Amino acid sequence: MRALTSLAHVDERWHNIDVVTAAYLTIFGMLVIPLPAIAQLSSNPPSAPLKVGPDVTAPRATYAPDPQYSPDALDSDYEGTVVLWVVVGADGRIQECKVARSIGLGLDEQAMAAVRQWRFDPARQHGKPVAVQINVEVSFRLPNKPNIHKLTERANAGDPKAQVKLATAYFLGRYVPKDHSLGLEWTRKAADQGVPLAQSFLGDHYYDNGSASADYVSAYMWYTLAAASGHKPSAKRLATLTSKMSQDQISEAQDRVEKWRQSHRI
Repeated sequence: MRALTSLAHVDERWHNIDVVTAAYLTIFGMLVIPLPAIAQLSSNPPSAPLKVGPDVTAPRATYAPDPQYSPDALDSDYEGTVVLWVVVGADGRIQECKVARSIGLGLDEQAMAAVRQWRFDPARQHGKPVAVQINVEVSFRLPNKPNIHKLTERANAGDPKAQVKLATAYFLGRYVPKDHSLGLEWTRKAADQGVPLAQSFLGDHYYDNGSASADYVSAYMWYTLAAASGHKPSAKRLATLTSKMSQDQISEAQDRVEKWRQSHRI
């Protein structure tokens, strides 16, 4: 095709030939295809790739490296499946690759980068290798994703570490729908078992950065309990909080601390 096309651009001395009256062009005694025919051939698009069907076998991947997670998707704990529109050539290599269904956060680009490296045993029609169009699904799944059902069972059985993990999952919307009230509920259960991190979080929740809705007495109680277990950030926050409280509030908070310790035997 390149040879034919090049003949359509013979040097300028041939441009004066009347191609309407001269049906054929002879160069150095060789018969060449008519110029109008050359133009027509050069404009014909390549044949479209076939589809997998009764007489066309599907290509089989022989080399398929996994895609890399994009930083944005990894930071967001994002998962999903990209669908790519792909043409696999008769040589088993990717000829075309574009996104048919996007999931964003850089994962579309990572999926295409990986699939362009794939190699296939090509599709065949009547035993002959042919180009074929297929859809390729590329799934992105986070490593070490917790089993929420088992995590909930452990949390309900009283495992404080599972309670903290489940609370975090609900607060951030990781692996479960975001639910602040459930996150707070599991945090409280962990705090009642003496987990300093959970106690400190409840202190922050009630302190609320010193806003008008703050509950200083409850914040004092949880900060005190966390600080008693060696949680240094809670000790610092407790000192700041105490400077804002009245003596009556401090006395009430200290009474709550003692009642909590007696009821929990910690």
